Amino acid sequence: MSPSYKSEYPAGLAVDSSIISFFENFYRISDTPGNHEAYADNFTDDATFILASKVSRGRSQIISTRKGMWANIGARRHAPTKIFPFGNNSRAFMLHGDVAFAFRDGRQGTLPWAARAELVQSPAGGWKMRFYQVYLDTLPLRNTGNGVDGTKSSEST
Repeated sequence: MSPSYKSEYPAGLAVDSSIISFFENFYRISDTPGNHEAYADNFTDDATFILASKVSRGRSQIISTRKGMWANIGARRHAPTKIFPFGNNSRAFMLHGDVAFAFRDGRQGTLPWAARAELVQSPAGGWKMRFYQVYLDTLPLRNTGNGVDGTKSSEST
């Protein structure tokens, strides 16, 4: 049985079912190693993606960041708990959940995260993010020498 990426949405707010499907598919792809092009397909060509303090603009930088996100990670599993639209039929969202990591050296961990996403409808009719910022406390990873973006982290300050 494959993992569920279903999230809770606030009662009383209208959210397009295709947006709900978009987020479920996005986190499924996010947790699939090597699927870099499919991951980038969830963003507009000129999108901004911010992961912790790393800023990526445009498809090629997003793909580069995505590859770095898997450099030290053998497996990843997002659990997007709740997704909050700004209002009825909004295209702006706040999200939060947990992400479980299995590092290539065998260690494991789980971190809470939050994110802000702005969606636009693509000419083909689907959804894409033009902005996605992930708020993630990387301090628990600093002492391990593994950064979430694939870089070696410096000593904690």
